[in-house]
Parts: sequence; structure tokens; C-alpha cells
Amino acid sequence: MSRQFYVANNRLLTHIVFWVCYLLACTGVHADGDESFLRYLQYEAQWLPAAITVVYVNLYVLYPWLFVRKHYVAYAIVTLLLLFAGSLCSRILIEWYLEPTFFADTTHVDDIFVWYMLFKGMLWFLSPVVLFTLLLRVFRQSYEQEQHHQEMIREKLQAELNFLKAQVHPHFLFNTLNNLYSLTLTASPVAPQVVLKLSDLLSYMLYDTQSGSVPLSTEIAHIRNYIELEQLRYGHRLDVSLNISGDISGQRVAPLLLIPFVENAFKHGVSQEMDQAWITIDIKLKEGWLILKVENSHADMAEASSATLVKNGIGLQNIVRRLELLYQHAHELVLRKESGRYIADLRIKMYV
Repeated sequence: MSRQFYVANNRLLTHIVFWVCYLLACTGVHADGDESFLRYLQYEAQWLPAAITVVYVNLYVLYPWLFVRKHYVAYAIVTLLLLFAGSLCSRILIEWYLEPTFFADTTHVDDIFVWYMLFKGMLWFLSPVVLFTLLLRVFRQSYEQEQHHQEMIREKLQAELNFLKAQVHPHFLFNTLNNLYSLTLTASPVAPQVVLKLSDLLSYMLYDTQSGSVPLSTEIAHIRNYIELEQLRYGHRLDVSLNISGDISGQRVAPLLLIPFVENAFKHGVSQEMDQAWITIDIKLKEGWLILKVENSHADMAEASSATLVKNGIGLQNIVRRLELLYQHAHELVLRKESGRYIADLRIKMYV
């Protein structure tokens, strides 16, 4: 039995309770009303030592040595021999000691080798409890194996998520440092502001994202910070619109999940535009769904499929995989490139 099945987290108490219940159940099944319940209880108790011995030999010797190793024929044969030995020993104990000592006035000594009584002891008294405890042990092993399997899956997914999230950091940092480098080349007075905002962004990425989820408001604040950094770089030739709607209070989301779409808009849109560029970001909560829609201008007039866009972008491949791991059946993502614009449309089912 695994610890979670113990009575009051106590193994010994659990075993005692089991055998008391077994004794009472057998008494109730075998009693026919001709004699008192106490008399049947005393009679059943005579078989208890044999039952206990047979069960524990089966569980701790035969089960691990034969059953677990799938030697089923050998296990069946040895178990039958064990049941016969248990019945024989119980007959000896009852006929030679228990009945002469406790029931001398109502019983007489019988021959030990009464085959009917031996087989009755095997099939009627010992086999049911051996089979029942065997099923309990098989169930426990199956349960523990499933728990171990699920734990391995969780650890594997968590390791993959940590790897994917770690990939976000250098990618994001590389882009931001490039922005800062451009400003320092021209000795721009806004460079100190960039350093300060970069410090805030790094603090968020390194410390605030260690948990599995962050407040949606924090993730949005991170996006605002990133946009302000980019606006310092591009100045008036960039038109950014960020619209928030719906009640975002109390909502949580995986960290660094939304920012890659905003990054992608700057990387594949604004940075390639020589003239006026624009980005529109809509974030809203509607009917239990978090909806993110990012659109940006693009000079290339050709259209492309969602699969092509994902294949060509490491950042997008990363985010698609994270969405599959975190929101496997609770998200919808559509990426498309239309004439003169990129569009990323993400919907995530939120659970408060």
C-alpha cells in the first residue's frame, strides 16, 4: 500500500484495521443463525493465523519473485501449495491446540488429514483473502506505475518548457541590445532611458517569470515597456496602437507568452520599412477567452501561409511549441501574411 492509502498515515494501523474487517466480514458471510455471532467469530478467528501467514508470504515473497516477473504458471502452482500448507497448518493448530484448549466441552479431536476439511480451508477460508489482497497489490502497483509515468511526463514537459523559455531570453535581449547599440552610436540622449527600461525588462524575465504563470496585467506592462523601447528607437516613423479591453483583473497567463508576437511585428515589419510603419495590438478578454491580435505593415506584397511563417521564424516555432505544451486543447493560433501586412491572431481559454 502506498502512503496515501494508509489509515491516519499509519501502516501498522492500516493492516490491523484490514484484518479486523476481514474477520468480521468472514463471520458475517459464514454465520447461518443457528449459533451466536460470537461463536462464529471465535471459529473464524481460528483461521486468522493461517490467513495472515499465507497472505504475507504471497505478497512479500511469491508476488515479487514470481508474479511480477510474469512466471504465472509457477506462481499458480506455488500459491496452491502455499494454500494447502496453510490449510494443513491451520488444521493442526485447531485440532491439536485451539479446540482442545478453548472448546473442549463442545468439540472432539478429528483426524488432521480429512481431505474435505483441508480443501474447504483452502477454498473457503484462505483463497478469498489471498485473491483479494493480490488484487489490491496489483492495483497499487498499476497506480504507482501510472503515477510514475505521469510524473516523468510532467518532468519532461517542464524541462522542455524551461528550455523554450530560456530561448526567449537571449532572443529578446539580443534585439533590445541592438536597439541600444544604435542609440549609443549617435550619442542619443534617450540612451539612459533605454538602459533603465532594459533593466526593468531583464528583472521581469529573470525573476518574475520563474513561476508557471504571471498576472495578465504584468505581462501587458511588459509589452508596454517593450513598445516604449522600440518607439525610442524608431521615433515618429513608427505608429503603434495598443488597445486593452475587458476585465483583466485576476487573470493569469504563462510568462513571456504574448511578447514574441509583438517582437515579431517589429522584427519582420517595422525594421524592414523605410517609410511610415504601423503596428496595431489588440488584447481583450471576451467570454472567457484571451484574444491577442497583432497586425503590422509590411512592404512585401506576397501572401504566405501560417505554416510557412512558423517554419521561417525560430521565435514563432518556440511560441507554437509552448502553446502546445501549456494550452494543448485551449488555444487557437492563426498566422497569416496578406498584401502589405502580417496578422497574428491568438485565442487562449482562460481559467480563473
